This record gives sequence, structure tokens and C-alpha cells, in this order.
Amino acid sequence: MMTALWGEVSPKLRAASVKWNEKTIHLFFFYDGEISEEDYESAEFVGTEVIASFPKHKLKVDTRRLDYPALLPENKGELVYKRREHPIDI
Repeated sequence: MMTALWGEVSPKLRAASVKWNEKTIHLFFFYDGEISEEDYESAEFVGTEVIASFPKHKLKVDTRRLDYPALLPENKGELVYKRREHPIDI
């Protein structure tokens, strides 16, 4: 998945993770702000690159808006990418 992300990470992408079992590969993308058509296409491109190496698996791509400073979910598989975010002073 890391190789598939090359050239596909936009400044709005907060995190990307992967969860899998013997039948399905599930990719999660969390964006800060409105998700553009280009962002959706980028996530699908990453999914296509990943699933090409696992032809017997099904693919699920989950693209979600999760604005900073909301916490990233901890139960969405293995974290593959996380952008650097500075805490906001309250």
C-alpha cells in the first residue's frame, strides 16, 4: 500500500490504513475538509494498485471526511500513512 500511495497523497489526506483477512482487503482514507473528485479517484487508484497484487481478494475502499482536530479512529486496521499535525491550542 505504501508504494501505491506514491504520488497520491494530497495535503488534505490525514491518514490511510489497511485491514485485511483471507477474503477481503479494506482500505481507509481520512481527509480533512471536503473530499474532491480527484481525492476519490486517487483513493480508488491506490485500491487498484493494491488489489492487483492480491487477485483472489475482494477490495473495499472507504473514503471519509474527518476534519482536524477530530481524533483518527484506532480500529481501522494498520496505519500506513499519517500526516504530521500540530495540536491546536484551546
